[in-house]
Amino acid sequence: MQNFSYHTHTLFSDGRNAAEEMLEQAVKCGLAEVGFSEHLVVHKNFKQSPSWSKLQAYHGAHIYRTDFAEAAEAFANYKAKIEKLKKSYPLKIFVGAEVDFFTYDGWLEEFKNFRKQTNLDYYITGNHFLFPENCEYPIDADELTKHIPNPSQQKDFLRRHFLTIKKAAASGLFDFVAHIDYMRRVPGCNDESFMPEKEQLLQTLAKNNIPAELSTKGLRKDGHYYPAPILLQKMHMLNIPILISDDAHRTSELCRNFADAERLLQSLEYKNRWKLNKF
Repeated sequence: MQNFSYHTHTLFSDGRNAAEEMLEQAVKCGLAEVGFSEHLVVHKNFKQSPSWSKLQAYHGAHIYRTDFAEAAEAFANYKAKIEKLKKSYPLKIFVGAEVDFFTYDGWLEEFKNFRKQTNLDYYITGNHFLFPENCEYPIDADELTKHIPNPSQQKDFLRRHFLTIKKAAASGLFDFVAHIDYMRRVPGCNDESFMPEKEQLLQTLAKNNIPAELSTKGLRKDGHYYPAPILLQKMHMLNIPILISDDAHRTSELCRNFADAERLLQSLEYKNRWKLNKF
């Protein structure tokens, strides 16, 4: 069974346990490697978002930043802290970021500068927000129908979401893509909707040999993996590299359902498995 987990969160972002607690649990689970993929969510107009009041009530509200410089300083300090912890645990420990990819002018350049300043071990992209064509402001996925009541416009937001992940994958800046059909939580976005856009995304992953995760978080949320079976089958056909992720925000979620996910991949004879090669 896979003995690493690269999609985890601690108190630094919106996790519920400290890094030390997560590492202790990782040792108990018999993991050989752990990566902390803390949230990097920077949009210059977050405070103009119609979802801002909701986001401020979230226990991890500090992750929603309007400035990359502030984020870079915080991540650099966090990485230094984790570096000190490495000597105390018998496993490889990496520090990364789960990045919400935005498309307004200047965002990509600022993100590239962030990468140079922090020199994190790896990056994954996992978009949690929707936005209009000009990316003027982000909307929390669960509030799309509240703030965008027009069904046709809702479809535009969702269609744009999958094409945005495609752009992120094509950028060459990410090691793997997280929960590619996360937006199925939104009404009107089921397993088979927006399939042309999803297929474009998968083709981009295949062309660029970018891995995608099989996330057990979906099992905790609604009883189904991310991605849905139809997408997983297409990923397999395209020979897209895959890894199992837990998206753990608590110690109790670390490695949860990994054995079930392993059985699923074996039943599909999904052999193109991916692992971070840093050291």
